[in-house]
Amino acid sequence: MSEESEQSSSFALQPRAREEGPKPGVFTRFLWYCAGADASLLKRCPVSDWVKYQGIGGIVLATTLLAFVSASYAFYTIFSPKTDTALAASLDMPTAIGSVLAGLLWSLVIFNIDRFIVSSTGKGDGTEKISWQELQQSMPRLIMAIIIGVCISAPLEIRILKPEIDAQLELEQNEYLAELNQNSEGLIQSRKDELVGKIDKSQENLDERRGYFESRRLEIGKQRRLLELEAEGKTSKGVAGRGPAWRDKKENLDKMEVELQGDRKNHEEKAAIFVADMDRWKGELSELATDLAAAKESNRRQARHLDGLMKRIHISHEIGGIVPWAILLLLLAVETGPIFFKMMLVSGTYDYMLENAKRVSVARLGIEQDAQVFISETGEEIRIDTFHEVNAVLSEERRRIASEARLSEAVHKRFRSEIEGEISEGEDYKKYIEPS
Repeated sequence: MSEESEQSSSFALQPRAREEGPKPGVFTRFLWYCAGADASLLKRCPVSDWVKYQGIGGIVLATTLLAFVSASYAFYTIFSPKTDTALAASLDMPTAIGSVLAGLLWSLVIFNIDRFIVSSTGKGDGTEKISWQELQQSMPRLIMAIIIGVCISAPLEIRILKPEIDAQLELEQNEYLAELNQNSEGLIQSRKDELVGKIDKSQENLDERRGYFESRRLEIGKQRRLLELEAEGKTSKGVAGRGPAWRDKKENLDKMEVELQGDRKNHEEKAAIFVADMDRWKGELSELATDLAAAKESNRRQARHLDGLMKRIHISHEIGGIVPWAILLLLLAVETGPIFFKMMLVSGTYDYMLENAKRVSVARLGIEQDAQVFISETGEEIRIDTFHEVNAVLSEERRRIASEARLSEAVHKRFRSEIEGEISEGEDYKKYIEPS
């Protein structure tokens, strides 16, 4: 090839600068970056191509901002202190700062995913129609976009419906607290009734035993008075004296009094145990008021914690009607819009320039795309690329190996001839060269 032809070919491959029209600003280039477009190519395209990718980049940027707001509010709702009711809760600055930082990190993740989805979607078939094949190819990206849209929409809907959700949540928190307090009061009352029943039963047993011993003591005293009256002859029989019958009666009364003293002693030992149990039960009874206050405080904290993300989403779907679904559909439209838009875009200057740049880049690497085309038995078209640089390197390596093999063979031949010459001068020539 002549020098002039080489220069003209080299000149043809060089990018030409844009001669007329406005220059892209910083924000425009940033939107192109959000859309995953090549700014070096776009700045040489018509303004219509600029607008396309500005719009796609704007959608990606808007989704990132919505993801930031959604994630920040979600993190704050999850980690905020649950010390007050929904309507009385105030802003906690440490939690708010941490939630903003976490939301920023989450929005960067969403931005990276959205930018990858949009940049990898391609331009479709270059027409406004979306074919079934295009839809099938974009299905994984659409599924990812739908998942992201659902995750972003839930916190946004509870933030939009926050006043209504707070009012309903306040009502449910108070109802839940009343229910918990009622259960606690019922448990404390049942424990109180149990303790009072034990105390009353023990006291009743003690009183019965004391009455029993007192009645026995009085009976023995009455028998002794009668026995003394009998000894003095003041009974109805009128006979005085302390005969054998009187002495038998007196011995029986003495035995009964000894038995009474023994029973009373045993009773007092058992009564001490009963009294200790009664004192312990009375102590527990006096502590029931403190236990009830502690239970109510625990119930208050438990009712305040009925303020999580899941509960708010549940309430929003209960009272929101069609609003949560409208917000979800809007977010899904925003999230999946760039994918559909790119499939509906008509091929423009940028698309041809991008394809040309890709082919030039591949060609400069020594790769010939679709160099061979075959039709399989099933009628499927098979295209095979040719890697010229690889083939050149492979041919060079084959030549090098073949040259090394020829040189090695020549060296071996020369070495063999030299050894045979040296051996032929010795006495044992036939010993080395003739077969045994």
